[in-house]
Amino acid sequence: MPALLSAIVVLAQLFHRTPLVDVVTGAAPAGVRLVYPIGHVYFAPFTLLADWLNGGSRHDIIGFMVWAVLLFALARLFGRRAGGAPTASPAIRGAREAAVWALFVLSFSGFIAWAAFLPRPIPRLVADDPEALVFDIHSHTALSHDGRPGFGAMASAAWHARAGFDAAFVTDHNRFGAASRWRTDGVDRAPRLLDGEELSLSGLHLIVLGNRAEISNRGWDQSWDSTAALIGRLHSTFDSSTFDSSTPFLVASLPEYWRKHWGPQLGDLAAWGVEGFEVWTTSPRAMEFPPAERRELIARARLSGLTLFGATDMHGYGNAATVWNVARLPGWRALGDSALTAALIGLWRRERLTAHRVIALARWQPSSRLGSAAAVPRNAWLVLRTASRGHGAALLGWIWLPTLLARLRRPEGRLD
Repeated sequence: MPALLSAIVVLAQLFHRTPLVDVVTGAAPAGVRLVYPIGHVYFAPFTLLADWLNGGSRHDIIGFMVWAVLLFALARLFGRRAGGAPTASPAIRGAREAAVWALFVLSFSGFIAWAAFLPRPIPRLVADDPEALVFDIHSHTALSHDGRPGFGAMASAAWHARAGFDAAFVTDHNRFGAASRWRTDGVDRAPRLLDGEELSLSGLHLIVLGNRAEISNRGWDQSWDSTAALIGRLHSTFDSSTFDSSTPFLVASLPEYWRKHWGPQLGDLAAWGVEGFEVWTTSPRAMEFPPAERRELIARARLSGLTLFGATDMHGYGNAATVWNVARLPGWRALGDSALTAALIGLWRRERLTAHRVIALARWQPSSRLGSAAAVPRNAWLVLRTASRGHGAALLGWIWLPTLLARLRRPEGRLD
């Protein structure tokens, strides 16, 4: 088994590919790279798997659980057969087997909790161009009803910095003001936390970027017509002839527009004043967005002049970022936060789809239920192919070190 696992790791490294993908073009992005803390490399079997789970859909998470139980059951079955005839009584064998399964469940639960709740080493995106700005348009703090308790503006800033973001819009649900607790409207704090809000409307979550005060959703969330009226009001002061950046920029959030308003109503949203759509959002429900419909959204954006975004939708749970937006914005470091917000909005309105790149961790996404069954092994292979050389070496160490230690524990310390 160690030899087989080692062969798989080596083979994957021979067919190595970049771990990043441009979501819009599907190509390997130039000028950006991932930097891994040394702890991420040392604990490669756990950190690589946790990164993949952090960016997965509910189907990915359920599939991982099913595959883990299945593989462990097969390992126990073949392990007992290889052990020869049992010498203990059935009661003792049953108690031992129950203890082994209890330990498996405890370890599995501990890993899930570690991946979701505890600080751990995570990859950081680095852009080679000093004028590049790496930003997030959708994140939350404890002000949101579903934000993690204690995850305030400082915790959000610390997490975004660790993941490689230079700026992040804080868009709490129907709440405003978390960014101001970190923001000094200067250039001396990194990353920048910028003003925004996520409005809960009728079948739609609307990201508002660049507003200067809280926008109440009360009375506007009763129907599709009231949603349209609010969008029109928010967009009514925009002057398209000057690419006005004083009017808030409106973005439709995943998965709501896909689940409830897919089709002609996307055109309605754009006509009312929604200028952008999330194309890759790393929440479990949003990552169920089918690849075919993501391609359709990209085609719509090209035809209609819409801007597409990646969003972490960070609520304080999970650790690794799996999507970033990268824009070239000369002189952004000298701008205060308000000016930076205005510069970004102006850039989006001028250049639209080409204003920035949406860069994500590569993952294979099934397009059918049958494909979902193979998603875990196919993504495991992809994770091995995209792992760095250091990760590959660490994986080989994790494969062979327990084997060698087990052999050294044999009687007389013999290795035969």
